[in-house]
Amino acid sequence: MDLPQIILLVVILTISVILIVIGIQLIGILKDAKETLKKTDLILDDVSFLTRSLTRGGSALSHAITSLESGLQLVGMVTKLIAPKVKK
Repeated sequence: MDLPQIILLVVILTISVILIVIGIQLIGILKDAKETLKKTDLILDDVSFLTRSLTRGGSALSHAITSLESGLQLVGMVTKLIAPKVKK
């Protein structure tokens, strides 16, 4: 074999080894990214559940306050109807 062929063979082998090492590292990085995305998905599901729960609680509180206001208005109207009759 000539010197250029030996040099070319060494360069090709070196590049092949480097690409194999990079491929193995890339596979490891992708596995870690997959695990991280799964954990992130679980966290986002929990946050979604919490926001839905808070929204339901806020809605229930809003309905309770509206009902209380309506009740107070009803009591006010009844007292207005009864008050003039008591004064006479």
